[in-house]
Amino acid sequence: MCLDLCNMRILKPLVFFPLMAAQLQLEPRGRAVLLGSDASFNCSLKDPWVVMTWLLNRNVVLTISMDQVFENDARFTAVNYTTRNTFKWEFTVRNVTRNDSGEITCDVQNIQSVKALLSVQESGSLSIMDGNVTVRHGDQAVFICVALGWFPEPQVFWSIDGIIANSGNYNTTVETNGTKLDSTSTLKVAATDTAEVQCLAKVAAMKAPKMSSVFLIVDETNQDPDRTVLIAVTVAFSLAALLVLVIIGVVFYCKRKRAKKSTYQENVTSRIQSSEESGKDNPVYIIDGYTSHHNSPRATDSYQIPNNSQTTSGQPKDVKIFRGTPTAKCRHATIV
Repeated sequence: MCLDLCNMRILKPLVFFPLMAAQLQLEPRGRAVLLGSDASFNCSLKDPWVVMTWLLNRNVVLTISMDQVFENDARFTAVNYTTRNTFKWEFTVRNVTRNDSGEITCDVQNIQSVKALLSVQESGSLSIMDGNVTVRHGDQAVFICVALGWFPEPQVFWSIDGIIANSGNYNTTVETNGTKLDSTSTLKVAATDTAEVQCLAKVAAMKAPKMSSVFLIVDETNQDPDRTVLIAVTVAFSLAALLVLVIIGVVFYCKRKRAKKSTYQENVTSRIQSSEESGKDNPVYIIDGYTSHHNSPRATDSYQIPNNSQTTSGQPKDVKIFRGTPTAKCRHATIV
């Protein structure tokens, strides 16, 4: 029986605790700010209250009672934003330091206590070493980005002409430097076109990343020609040259053939002319002891053919005289 009563006593506050928790609101429940800036939190509730206390890492830094603010340090302030329906106070930590990181507590006496987290971060320097990089087309370009004096570890990433680079193209290492962190990121990329290369780094407290820019310059003067294009051009010129040679060969062949045919015709004509010339009468000839000359005046008038009937003395019995053209052809017959 006692056990049941004890359980009831224990359960009773657990039942009403969520109802009480819903009354007090602390916003935001977590905030990250840069070193030296201000961090603000709002605590509000609808029911009336008497005392509100603000604590930083469990140390009371500010108290509000009856609309009066009691400050322990000038860096901690409070502003009243109460409306007709809601009691609301804004608590601000000014010029935050790394020691301010931790729990922020809004405690309303006899009602509820709510906690939030404050993170004070630092953005250090960022630079790409060695500036612009010039390489030949297709070669690998290497960029090294150094982020010094950050807290916590910054997120480092790269972009090329405004396009975020693939994380597989770079790697980042981190080293501790006292209470801060140094990061080194190395990007390797194939050079295809001239482009702007950016190294970016940020922590959660930053609205925009810090950026360092250089240029990747592709040296087109040292660019090796595309072998495929070179081969294609070489083949095209070779085929063109071969075609020209074939055409020249055909032309020479035709000319030579025509020359041979012309020479053959000339030879045939020459032979025919020679044959005709060899068949002409000899202008100087002898007929049975008589000489005839075409050029002789007498030969043009007449020529004699002796009669073959001879006397015993060997003298001709009679002589026949023929007149006419000396170039006429005559057949010489011997009578036995």
